[in-house]
Amino acid sequence: MANKPKRQSAGGVVAYAFLALYALVIIVPLLFIVFSSFKTNEELFDRPWSLPAKLDFFSYYDVLINFNLYRYFFNSLFYSAFSVIISLVVCSMGAYAIIRLKWRLRGLCMGFLLLGLMVPSHALVVPLYIFIAKLGISSQRINLIVIFVAFSVSTSVFILSGYLKSIPWELEEAAVIDGCSLYRSFVSIIVPIITPALSTVAIFNFLNVWTDFFISLIFINDQKQWTIQLGINMFKGSFATRYSYLLIAVILAIIPSVVVYMIFNKKIVAGVTAGALKA
Repeated sequence: MANKPKRQSAGGVVAYAFLALYALVIIVPLLFIVFSSFKTNEELFDRPWSLPAKLDFFSYYDVLINFNLYRYFFNSLFYSAFSVIISLVVCSMGAYAIIRLKWRLRGLCMGFLLLGLMVPSHALVVPLYIFIAKLGISSQRINLIVIFVAFSVSTSVFILSGYLKSIPWELEEAAVIDGCSLYRSFVSIIVPIITPALSTVAIFNFLNVWTDFFISLIFINDQKQWTIQLGINMFKGSFATRYSYLLIAVILAIIPSVVVYMIFNKKIVAGVTAGALKA
């Protein structure tokens, strides 16, 4: 018994040492990217690990304004925001209809949606391109948002259905007794309860849309409608690469993902693990 506190303190030291090392593994590359973004190509190759000779923000201005990266940044925000909003509305109602309502084909419908988890999105590009072409929608923005929402359905419904299974039926039964309609029960009772799961779905979908490159490359032809990932690729040439500009674009692309994750990281765990025991 006398040695137990020493063992615990030793274990704590090891744990803190591991976490400190893990933090360094994450922080050092980020600092390297930030400092390197202020260097020229020559300085970056000659003195890669040194601090920049001067902090010149003209490169940031050049990347944002002259290379139109601000436009690609807001394009990505537009695609991400609308895709997340539409997927939350559609998938929350779909999961509610499958889990909480009684109808004959709901099990088959759930199985059909879960098949989407087994099919990689890249395998669907050719038939999806043909389908979009036959729809005849002229707006590439709408096409891209529809595609992103479609790819998010399977995962979103899976997460939300697991959370809905953990909600007791008595809440809705009491609401029905009080004269609450189905729509009012969903909006006033279910939606506030499943907020952690909705936050998880929103974060996953936002990050998937924000970091997408391949789908945007295939379905966007107008450079004015590029996403920020396509904008980053602009600085990589066939014969030369502007690494300082490329790193500036990477920093701007990282910021929204880091901010969103820092704000909602606790809700990711809550949304994914909720209902695990019930399911």
